[in-house]
Amino acid sequence: MELVFEIGTEELPASFQKPALTYLRETLLAGLTEARLLNDGAVLNTYATPRRLALTLRGIAEKAPDVVKQVQGPPVKTAFGPDGKPTKAAEGFAKKLGVPVEALKPDAANERVVVEQHLRGQTAREALPPLLDKLASTIPFRKAMRWGDLTPTFARPMHWLAATLDGAELPVAYADVKSGTTTRGHRFHSPDEFKLPSAADYVDTLRQHHVLVDWDERKARIWAEVTRAAAEAGSGAEPLPDDELLETVTGLVEEPTGVIGRFEAHFLELPPAVLVSEMKGHQKYFAVRDSTSHQLLPAFVAVSNTKVSDPAVSRRGYERVLRARLSDGRFFFDEDRKVTLRSRDARLARITFFQGLGSQQGRVQRLGKLAQALLQDASDGASSEQLCDSFSLSEAASLCKSDLTSGMVGEFPELQGIMGATYSKLEGQPPAVSEAIEQHYWPKSAEGTIPTRPEGTLLALADRLDQLVGFFGVGKRPTGTADPYALRRAAIGILRILLETKGAALKDAGGRLRIDLKRALRTAQEVHGSQAAAGNKVAQGSELIEELWSFFVGRIEVLWKDRAPADAIAAALGTGATDVVLLEKRLDALVAERTSQPEQFAAAAGAFKRIGNILAQAAEKKLGAASFDAALATLPAEQGLGRALTSSHAHSAFEKEDYKAAWGELAKLRPAVDKFFDDAMVMDPDPAIRDNRLALLRRVQGLFAPLCEFGRLQT
Repeated sequence: MELVFEIGTEELPASFQKPALTYLRETLLAGLTEARLLNDGAVLNTYATPRRLALTLRGIAEKAPDVVKQVQGPPVKTAFGPDGKPTKAAEGFAKKLGVPVEALKPDAANERVVVEQHLRGQTAREALPPLLDKLASTIPFRKAMRWGDLTPTFARPMHWLAATLDGAELPVAYADVKSGTTTRGHRFHSPDEFKLPSAADYVDTLRQHHVLVDWDERKARIWAEVTRAAAEAGSGAEPLPDDELLETVTGLVEEPTGVIGRFEAHFLELPPAVLVSEMKGHQKYFAVRDSTSHQLLPAFVAVSNTKVSDPAVSRRGYERVLRARLSDGRFFFDEDRKVTLRSRDARLARITFFQGLGSQQGRVQRLGKLAQALLQDASDGASSEQLCDSFSLSEAASLCKSDLTSGMVGEFPELQGIMGATYSKLEGQPPAVSEAIEQHYWPKSAEGTIPTRPEGTLLALADRLDQLVGFFGVGKRPTGTADPYALRRAAIGILRILLETKGAALKDAGGRLRIDLKRALRTAQEVHGSQAAAGNKVAQGSELIEELWSFFVGRIEVLWKDRAPADAIAAALGTGATDVVLLEKRLDALVAERTSQPEQFAAAAGAFKRIGNILAQAAEKKLGAASFDAALATLPAEQGLGRALTSSHAHSAFEKEDYKAAWGELAKLRPAVDKFFDDAMVMDPDPAIRDNRLALLRRVQGLFAPLCEFGRLQT
C-alpha cells in the first residue's frame, strides 16, 4: 500500500523546512515499525516548498501480523506473598496489562513474573490516522504561532491537509483543518485545487502545476537560472558561488526564474563583503563576478517565484530596492570611518554584554588576558613569539569588538568582525591584526571555516571559552533542544579549532595546537572572577569547571560518533586527558588496534578488565601495598611479570605519544599477565603476599592507563 500526506501552509521560513522533513521521516518510520506495518524495501520520500511539507511512502503492509509478547513484571518475591497469594504489586501489573492475575507466571529463572500478551495487528487504515495526527501536531519548529482564536500552534497558519492511502481518504485533523484528498499548485499560476496525486505521480503532477516540489531539483533549477541570468551581465560574468544562499532561496520559491539587475559602478568602492552582505542579507540576491579576475561586477541576480512576463518591470523593482540599501551602506561606511576603532573603546563600556557578565569593554579586557594565557600554554615554555606575535595578538584582542559600535554592524550584524577587519586595514593595522579580528568569529557554524592565523585562532578560542564559562557561570545553560546562546556551537567550535588547526603550534610534531582544555576553562573562570568588583557574577569553584568539562565530553561524543564505536570513545575519554588532540590520538590508536588485531585486542581488554575489577574490589576493602616488593614475589609467574614490567618500553612510547607502539608493548606483556593469573592466586591467605600481588597489578594498570579505560570496552 502507499501513503501520500501533505500539510499546506502560509509561506514557511526556509530554515524550518528541512528540519521538519527530518522529523517527519524519523517519526513516521518509527511509528510504522512499532506498528509492524513497514515492509522490507519500503520507499519513503519527503518534500518541502514554502507552502507545503509532504511525504510519500510505498511499501506499507495492509495489516500487521498478530504477535505474542512476553512482558516482564516485578520480582516473584514481590509479586507473591509467603502464602503464595498475589500482592498489590502483582494485581497492579496485571491490571496495567489488562490480564487476570492468574496469567502471571514466574520466568525460567524464577526471578520475575512474566505474562504473555497477545497483540492484535492493526490494519494500516487503523494505525495511520493517529500517527499522521501526531506528525501534524508535534513538528518541533524553532518558533510557532497561533492563528485566529485557536490554541494549537504551527510554524505558520495551516491551510490544508491531504492524506490518502492507496488513493482513498485518510481522516486527519489539526486545529480547525480537516484532511481531504485535494492539494494546490502554485499560488498564482495554478491556484485551483486538484486531486492529490499518487506517490508515483506526485512530483510530476506538482511540476505540471508549476511547483518543483523536489528540493534537489528545485535547487538545481535555481542555480541554472542564476547562471543564465548572470551571463547577461557581459562576457565572462558568473554568479558568486554561495551554497548557503542557494539553500535559502530553494526554501523561498516553488517555480524559480532568474532576473539580472544592475547598480551604479561607484558602489564597487565599498568593500566586497559589504556589497555581498547587502545583496544577500536582506534581498537574497546573488552577486555577480568576473570569472577570470573574480572581481565583483555592478550586477546581481534576483530569483523570482513566478514566471516573469516582463523582466524589465521586475528588474526595475529589484534595482530600486537594492540601490536604497547600497546608499545606506555607503552612508554608514563613510560615517564609520570618521571615528577610529581605537576611539570606539569607550562606547563599548556602554554596551552590556549580558546581565551579570559586565560590558563589552570588560569582555574585551578578558579576551586579551585569556588569549595571552592560551599563547603561553600553547607555547609550552618555548618562545611564544615562534607561535605568533604577542603584540599583534594583544592589538587584535583590544580591537576585536570595536566594530559593534559602528553604524554598518548596527545595520548588518552579520558583518561583525568583517567590518572590524576592513576598518583596521584602512587604519594601517598589519594583516596579523586585521585578519585576527575577522577570524576570531570563525567557525561561524558547525561546519564553517576555522581560523588560519595563529592570532585569530587563539582569539577565537578565548572568545568561546569566555562565552561558555560566562553563561554557565550565571546559570544560563542549554536545556533539552533549547540553546538560545549557542553554547553547543561554541563548544564544537573550540573542539574543531583544536583538532583541525595545523602548522601553528610548537608542542606537537604534527603541527597541531595543543592546550589543556580544562586548565583553559579554569583560566577563563579566574579572569571572570577578577572582574567581580565590576559586577561580574560568574560562579567560582571546581564544580563549574567539572560541569563544563562534562559538557565538552558530550560534544566530543557527538563529534566522534561516526568515527568510532561508543564504547571506544568512552574508553578513550576515560583516560582523564583534557588535551583533546591527545584524546583523539588515543582513540585512533585504540580503533586501529581493535580493527587490525581483533583477537589480541579482545584478550588484552579482557585481561585488563579483570585487573580493574580485582583492584576496584581491593580498593573498597582498602587492601594492597603501597609499592611492589620483588623480594616478596614467591612464584616464577609473579617474578616474570615484575621483570616484564621493568623491561617494558611503554613509558618511552607514551612520552612520544606513540600509542601504536604502546599497544605493541601491551601485547608483549600480556603473556606474562596471563601466566600470572594462571599460576598465582591474587587474594592469597597471607596478607603480605596478597597486598604485594595487588601492588604488582596496580603497577600493570598504572603503566597502561594512558591507552584507554578498559572497563568501558564491550568485549
